[in-house]
Amino acid sequence: MFDDLELNVVTYTLIALVLGLMILPVIFQKDPDIHPMILNRQSNMSPVRNPKESPVHRSTSSPPGYPLVSGLGLPTDQKYRTRDGDIRDVWNQAVKEGKGKVLSVRGSEIKELDIDQLTQNIHSLGSYIKSIPGARRIAIYLANDIENLVASFACAFYDLTLVVLPFDPKSSPDVASLLKRSKADVLIAPAGDLALNDVDGASSIKEIIYVVEPGSQHLDWTSPDGKVKTSVYHDVIKTPSTGAGNVDLDGPAIIVFGSKYIGEERSIEIAEFNHKQIIAGVASTIASIKPGPETLKPDDIFVPVDTLSDIYTRIFTYAALASGTTVALNPVAGVHANLELCIKHVRPTVIVASTSTLAYTASDAAGSRMEIWHNILHYFQCRTLESGRIPKGNALIRFNDYTRPNVGEPSRLRLVFSAEVAGDPDSHPLNSEDLNDLRACFGARVVYGLKHHKVAGPINQQHVYDYRVQPQTPKPSKKKDIPRKCAHFGGVTPGCEVFTRDWESFKASDAGGSRGEIVVRGPTVIGGEAPLGVAGKWWPDGVLSYV
Repeated sequence: MFDDLELNVVTYTLIALVLGLMILPVIFQKDPDIHPMILNRQSNMSPVRNPKESPVHRSTSSPPGYPLVSGLGLPTDQKYRTRDGDIRDVWNQAVKEGKGKVLSVRGSEIKELDIDQLTQNIHSLGSYIKSIPGARRIAIYLANDIENLVASFACAFYDLTLVVLPFDPKSSPDVASLLKRSKADVLIAPAGDLALNDVDGASSIKEIIYVVEPGSQHLDWTSPDGKVKTSVYHDVIKTPSTGAGNVDLDGPAIIVFGSKYIGEERSIEIAEFNHKQIIAGVASTIASIKPGPETLKPDDIFVPVDTLSDIYTRIFTYAALASGTTVALNPVAGVHANLELCIKHVRPTVIVASTSTLAYTASDAAGSRMEIWHNILHYFQCRTLESGRIPKGNALIRFNDYTRPNVGEPSRLRLVFSAEVAGDPDSHPLNSEDLNDLRACFGARVVYGLKHHKVAGPINQQHVYDYRVQPQTPKPSKKKDIPRKCAHFGGVTPGCEVFTRDWESFKASDAGGSRGEIVVRGPTVIGGEAPLGVAGKWWPDGVLSYV
């Protein structure tokens, strides 16, 4: 039978090619980052549910019958008991567990700040404010810089309420009305950023502490009319400190502002968090990414690209400090920040960014894929993601690569966190294809979730290793003719539980998955329970999405 076969160079080449295509993929095949079956069950459901409600969904690490994560589990004098802690313990853990590093980044200038000196500044500022008669509520209108961090923990140590005014380098809120609504007693703000008539509209302000740039510290910053006393930050932190005293853990600790939407009407809502809710959010955030290799570690560098006036970003920053991670603060950070300007000189390993920043980054990178080689490269990167792995690339790819965000060379970025604002019609939602584009673009894991200004930290959060492209669902929008798509938000975080309640035409008994208004409750939620005013749907694998 084989006697008549004539084998030549072409025949041997074809045989070798066929065998290579069959054998080489088996030899060089790599396992996915996680077993695919683990992604098929991302939430635990309660065995019993109330009428007109879906089953209560919880994190797989805190199933029904077990307590929700509510604290850091810090040691006590009694051997087998722990305590939850409060906001002060976030800074104490940073001093204890960290390497003593907080970085202030301004352009290419990176200044390393000694954490012991910052502790002294915290107590000096807190002592000074505590000595002001009647000062209880301290408003800060500050960028993501070291003064923001010092003022935040000064309020925590000296039993003062921190009022975080919205701050974005590209826009300014109505500061006068927000100060008046919050009944703030002291304002800490950059010198020259606010007009005096803005502050005059808030009659409760007793003193303004100006943060002055080094080049302008020789100027006189006293108020010309003398109605409101003024002082400067660089002098205040030189004053002697006094004892901090006790702290009311149930009283308001941090006040933030969030948007509330009723139909097409938008209003600003005040949210008051106490120490217990904040620390529960910090502990839940840490627990949502541990145990495992992706947990926050002391050798990480964390950069909040979004503004610290967002409670989600603030909680992640506190979680990084409590984990001993180096935190790098950049004043150009904000909701619409340029990602490269914030991180390229720092080479971070973990960042938190707004959906609008990531949407712009993804669009900018997609526009640079002009050559056919770039599209072929991106196709195979997406194939790698479909197989469950992050594409890292090699020297051949980098030789003729498309334009990617400059995150420092070589890149150390491994985790990118972002979350959709629940019910916000003006946000920039990301679908699962956008997320995979970003994963291929960064060579890092991008984690998407859901947030709300009444909840400390993320409500739902995708699994770190979930790279699946799933059917997209439309996001609520004012523009009914332009459907907006949004990826699912993953499973529930360990500090809260989530369910849907019958709402309008959406029912818990709907075929294909329970639907209804999303309701969150737990120790991270103001008042213990908060309906979000937006419809959601549960999928069979326990992930939540918009309807």
